[in-house]
This record gives sequence, C-alpha cells and structure tokens, in this order.
Amino acid sequence: MNTTKLGLIAGGLLMMVLSRAHAADVNITINGKVVAKPCTVSTVSTTVDLGDLYTFNLLSAGATSPWHSVTLNLTNCPVGTSKVTATFSGTADSSRSYYANQGAARNIALQLADSNGLNLPNGSTKAVAVNDASLAASLILQVRAITPGGNATQGSIQSLINVTYTYS
Repeated sequence: MNTTKLGLIAGGLLMMVLSRAHAADVNITINGKVVAKPCTVSTVSTTVDLGDLYTFNLLSAGATSPWHSVTLNLTNCPVGTSKVTATFSGTADSSRSYYANQGAARNIALQLADSNGLNLPNGSTKAVAVNDASLAASLILQVRAITPGGNATQGSIQSLINVTYTYS
C-alpha cells in the first residue's frame, strides 16, 4: 500500500478521534417570568399618632388603646392588574402576635389589623382588589397599642412597619 494513502487514512482516523474527544453537550437554560406592572404608591409614608395613653388604662393583660385608622393608597394601576397584595414586616414582640415597641414604654406592643379587625402580625399579607374604573386600590388598616401581659410602664411608643406590594 502507498505511504501517502496510509498517511491520509491515519490522519483521517486521528481527526475522528480528536473530534470525539472534544465533543460535549451544551444546555442553555432560559428563565424569566411575566409580572404585572406596579401601581403608583400614593401613600409612601404615614405616621399614626396614638396620642397620650395613661398607665392606669393599661394595667390588665390585653388592655388596649382606641383604634386609629390608616389608609394606604395605590393609583395608576395598569389595566389588567386585578389585585394588590401587601406583606407586612417589622420587629415582632415576644408573643409574635404584634409589633414590638421600640420606644421607652415597657410591656406594650402595637397591633396592626385590617378594617374588619383581623390581626396582621409580622409576615402576614392582605390582598385587595384593584378598581377597574379608577385603576386604584386602598388598604384600610387600623393600629392600636396593646399590653399583652399588662402593667404597661410610662414612656414613648414607637414602631416601624414595612409594607411590600406584589401585583397580579
């Protein structure tokens, strides 16, 4: 057999071996999601003033101050957005049912609830419908001081509750 032919055959076999040795499967993973465009948050920040509370009204376990209303408004919701869900977060009190007081008063916590009185502790959610005509939504909430164990002491009351919105 001719050495030139042998060289060509050997070179061809070598190319086949090398091409197989370097072959690899490649996967392309594609991720994403379709989400609703957010509404405009009209109530960016709000303060609820509980006023002066008296220790003699907060002696017994479970004693509370009067409710104080707060409304969080969203406007300019895109057509097709049907619901806004608010998730509430903050520092929980020791019972995990309320929000901790960060002020100087002791044995006192803050309770957040919806307009029906449903308690909204740290991590809870509240969904409201978006009005199709006005493209707006309102979360009507209420806040009060509560002394789960009784014997509230004098001092300031302060707490911060964060609200995160998701849309669908």
